[in-house]
Amino acid sequence: MSTSQLMTRKVKIHDGLIGGLLSGSALLAWAVHPAFLWLTAATGVIMVQSAFTGFCPVHYLVSKVVRDDGT
Repeated sequence: MSTSQLMTRKVKIHDGLIGGLLSGSALLAWAVHPAFLWLTAATGVIMVQSAFTGFCPVHYLVSKVVRDDGT
């Protein structure tokens, strides 16, 4: 697997995790309790800080879990 294919795979996993977290927390806020909006807000704050610092904890974890050979 080439480097560009691997990076694309890692980015897709990252985007899926973040999208699931945002959607899930919004759904929980609607269905269970509005306090789950804090999870949505925290995810947004992490996304904004990663734009300025270049460090995203979710991408860091995905990079540690997904090996370089694609498995």
